[in-house]
Amino acid sequence: MLINIIGFFFVWLEKLNENKISLGLERMEKFIIDRGKTKYKCIHVGGTNGKGSVCHFIYNILREDHKVGLYTSPHLERLNERIVVDEIEISNDEIEKYKYLNRYNFTYFEALTAIAIEHFEKKKVDYGVFEVGLGGRLDATNVIEPEISIITNVSLEHENFLGKDIVSIAKEKAGIIKNSPVVTACKGEALELIKKIVREKKLDLYVVGEDVKWEKIGKNIFSVESDEKYYVETKMQGIFQGENIAIAVKAGELLGIDKEKIIGGIEKTFLPGRMEKIGKFILDGCHNPHAIEAFSKSIFEDYSNLIIIFGAMKDKNIPEMIKRLPRARAYIATKSSSERAMPAGEIAEIGAKNGVSFIVKEEVGEAISFAEEMANKNEVICIIGSLYLVGEARKILREKNYL
Repeated sequence: MLINIIGFFFVWLEKLNENKISLGLERMEKFIIDRGKTKYKCIHVGGTNGKGSVCHFIYNILREDHKVGLYTSPHLERLNERIVVDEIEISNDEIEKYKYLNRYNFTYFEALTAIAIEHFEKKKVDYGVFEVGLGGRLDATNVIEPEISIITNVSLEHENFLGKDIVSIAKEKAGIIKNSPVVTACKGEALELIKKIVREKKLDLYVVGEDVKWEKIGKNIFSVESDEKYYVETKMQGIFQGENIAIAVKAGELLGIDKEKIIGGIEKTFLPGRMEKIGKFILDGCHNPHAIEAFSKSIFEDYSNLIIIFGAMKDKNIPEMIKRLPRARAYIATKSSSERAMPAGEIAEIGAKNGVSFIVKEEVGEAISFAEEMANKNEVICIIGSLYLVGEARKILREKNYL
């Protein structure tokens, strides 16, 4: 039954090809001119890593007082996860009703972005929180007029689209800065570029590490010092969440949310696939070298005996990702069902050149079963490298009654 339901709305959406990337705003701008600006307020979140977590923190902070829409990507298990209003995912029937948007000849991501913009209007939200898909300047989401622009951080990624160095990539990501305050946790050259743009536009800038300070003070407990001092306990694992929480705190303050409600929203937030513990497994969609490094620093706070299942997209810097993998007794290379995923054998070849010996298991289910058989009772199995891999793994773990 589920297959039939999914099929009837994917007829128009899947024809657009999820894997085709066509950066540019012409079609989205035409759509916005035709429909007019949104009646609700928008928050725009870009950057390299942490976008999804920051979006969810801000979404839950705003939900303490408001009706809120959330648009993120990619999804883990269902496309419907990408478009949510007050914890209710967009339904299959609702997606089907937006097929009139096909007249704009959108790409797949543009169509989903337009659906989100329309859907939030129809649901009469007060706020829409939008995650940038790729880059910023030419991303489909960059037709909204935000109350706050957020750039989490900048590291090397998607160099074939965004540029070969940090400054070039930062310029693309800073393209979401318009005429509203900016919050960032960027450092180095990326931060200097953002400061220059903000000065030229005469905007307010709030920098984590300068205007907002944070530290980890206990297991999943952080203190944040901004306009006020906050102590928050999060359901989200990883020391890197401290930076994401600091960004969200400052955003909440700028939006006029009370301290208690900022804390409450953060403490309610949980995002699957981000250092998520499921039985003997830890799942994390750390999809680039910087994210792998952050995962590696965090995992040993709680676990020391690891088996790694690793898979990644072809367009990622896989050699650098492999170099940053945490120490483990065994490494298993696998491939998600995505067309963009690198075959497990090729990952193993790259690993051999970088000092990591991989066991090859082409299918995710096979990799999971193999890891289960070899793991002793003290070992944790980490499934990392891609959100597509994590989403597929979650479905398999659900079938195995772990979820």
